[in-house]
Amino acid sequence: MRWVLLLLLAVAGCGSKHDAPGAGSGSGSATAKPTGLAVIVDGKQVATVSQAQLAEWPRVDQLVPVEARRLGRWQDVELVGAKPKPTDMQSPSATYPDLVPAVFPGEGGEPSFGMFDAVELAKKGKPQLREDHLTAVRIKLLPEDAGRGQHEQGNGGGKDPALLKITFVMPDGKSSVLDHEKLLALPRDNLPGTTDGKGWTLQTILTAGGVTKFDKIVVSNANNVALNLDKTNFTADSIPFVKLNRKGELRLRIYKKTGTEWQPAGGDVSDLDGIQVLK
Repeated sequence: MRWVLLLLLAVAGCGSKHDAPGAGSGSGSATAKPTGLAVIVDGKQVATVSQAQLAEWPRVDQLVPVEARRLGRWQDVELVGAKPKPTDMQSPSATYPDLVPAVFPGEGGEPSFGMFDAVELAKKGKPQLREDHLTAVRIKLLPEDAGRGQHEQGNGGGKDPALLKITFVMPDGKSSVLDHEKLLALPRDNLPGTTDGKGWTLQTILTAGGVTKFDKIVVSNANNVALNLDKTNFTADSIPFVKLNRKGELRLRIYKKTGTEWQPAGGDVSDLDGIQVLK
């Protein structure tokens, strides 16, 4: 009887271990990888990025509530993942003024974070800063009255680059469109007088749109902002230059050379989407 009692106790003990929460084959659920990338603003989770969303390479400032989209208000960004300590980015807008934050599928399809040139992001290209194997992106905001991000127009978050296009209207009334794929495929030049800040000379865009000869043109946007240009604006010392800014808009500015320095000097059209050739 003693041996029978011991056997029954042993069997009962095995059963209780197997059935215990988190034990045996069920323990894997306690250490399973998160099903998505958490986006946290001021300690509150505001989004979970699924694999399907990740495949779209979304900008992080499009994933947060409207009041948190102005990059100038981002005081600190922590990238939490495989490393023992989170990677800390302080004042990303000031540190990387021409770059935008996005998440994308990295090694093994796991979430990665990058700071991208706007054109490179639109082409799903290479980020200038990258962090892999992430589980969370934590954003700490400056107070609303801190005076940062107030100069940014709109609600932030950037526009969809797939919507970019420039409509050309010729003197005979015929029109054509330079869509985002053709535009983003054009080789870029350095901003006049710099070795960075890449964009396109307006002459490059005109040629891509089939405009080989002109005397006068009008560059405009959907808000009826228009700028008249003629041959005097296209010289060795005057270059109309177009850049895709971090708002996802094409911005035209005229750069002029004074002595050895290039400076923006008049002419500024944001969200450019139309060019009319007058003659």
